[in-house]
Amino acid sequence: MQEIVRAVLSRNPILLEALDWMIPNAAESLSFQGLRIQPFISAHRNLVTEEPFLLPQERFGGTQDVALVPLVRHVVDEALRAYAHGSPHLLGYAGRTPISPYGSMGLSVSRWGQVDWDYIRDLDWRIFLPPEIGHLSGFKSELERSLTQELHKYKLYPLLFGKDAQGLPQVQLRDKRTAVVHGFHFFLIAMKPGFVRGNIHHDGGYSPHFAYFPEGSLDEHLESANLEWSDLIAQLRADYIQMFNQLSFNIFGEGSEEYRLFKTREWYLHKAFKWYATLARARGLAALEEDLLYQYEHFQGSAAELSYLARYRYYARMAPSPQHLDDVDRDLARAASIAYARARNSQDPLIGQSISADSGEIILLESFPEDFAAAARKLFEQVESSLPDEFKCVLSTGRIRFADNVSAPSGVHLDGHGQAALIPAEWSMVFCDSYVRQVAKEAAEEKRSIAKEDIRQALVALLAFLLWPVAQLPGVSGGPVTN
Repeated sequence: MQEIVRAVLSRNPILLEALDWMIPNAAESLSFQGLRIQPFISAHRNLVTEEPFLLPQERFGGTQDVALVPLVRHVVDEALRAYAHGSPHLLGYAGRTPISPYGSMGLSVSRWGQVDWDYIRDLDWRIFLPPEIGHLSGFKSELERSLTQELHKYKLYPLLFGKDAQGLPQVQLRDKRTAVVHGFHFFLIAMKPGFVRGNIHHDGGYSPHFAYFPEGSLDEHLESANLEWSDLIAQLRADYIQMFNQLSFNIFGEGSEEYRLFKTREWYLHKAFKWYATLARARGLAALEEDLLYQYEHFQGSAAELSYLARYRYYARMAPSPQHLDDVDRDLARAASIAYARARNSQDPLIGQSISADSGEIILLESFPEDFAAAARKLFEQVESSLPDEFKCVLSTGRIRFADNVSAPSGVHLDGHGQAALIPAEWSMVFCDSYVRQVAKEAAEEKRSIAKEDIRQALVALLAFLLWPVAQLPGVSGGPVTN
């Protein structure tokens, strides 16, 4: 097959050069690890839209429902413009700096498609800013002043002298239905070089699970950080372990000396369920997350009973002990893969479904990009006319899909969806526009005359190499079947 495809590609020497440069040892071993240029995470895809983030009139009064994302975007930009009087270069950041709903508010929209005001407390926002603007610059006070003015325009009037749990000034609104006070909590994050590679909570490090960023606002920072998939999983693991240890210390008083700083007076133990549910979500343990949220809503026992339940039902199940770190990494990677897949195609009902196989449980991800699949079909038509009928059907209808826990491309029969070809999940970072740009940039730096279109066509040939073994399977359905 490789010889046949190469014969076709030989009509375009630049294309053949691009293929040989991108995969130097393709003739010996075609694998993701064999790529000369390993893909970076260079684009964030939102799990949700901005519409669910609302201040509802029925709960807070005012003249109308208030869209929170445009409100906070405007408040940040107004504060930047005010600071630009002394530092004109800050004007260039207005409208461009990332902002992101954070904490329980972001999780609420990800889980239920709306802000559950009975579940959340503060309206947490991560505000990304130029490094010279810090906590001591007075920028946060400027944000809160601008926010108060904007709320007044909607006849929303914050509580006088509102303060957060630490006694610091905070813009707060009272829920008319429950009388609960909800405060705007701004986390100011300095966009230092490579900040997306840092601690997720302290440095603004990146996680695909954050529900929303304004479109494209984070991408330039991801592109410049050279963040590989393995780096991301390491960051998610570090965040998981830190959160687990902090939570366990608050429940059981266990942990290293540094966590004594996190010990909260009169810690509300009931919230242990809430935070354990967040950990379960990070690992994609959906049934466990639902169990924990049910306990959060309905548990009526004592603190001692809660501590006992947490230790023996949940602590052991989610503990990141050294002997179980591989399980943690596998869960985190799978959950992140599903998050990316759903963000790419939120309407695909097969994403996240499981398939039984000898090698273990396979999780279906998103469909293969149609532009690459269509080009591969044309290439197959040129090089081979005697493909099995089932495989022709897979190619003609675009039933090519990425999947988690697949070591090599394989053919499957999906109940109700016919034949399909599965490709290992890591290739989803290769067959995309961001990888084409990354390779083109590398080629330009090495002064190679390889255009983006040549790179795309080389990837089409690579796809043909990947799919050819699937075409050779008897009936193309010798792989796993749906569970």
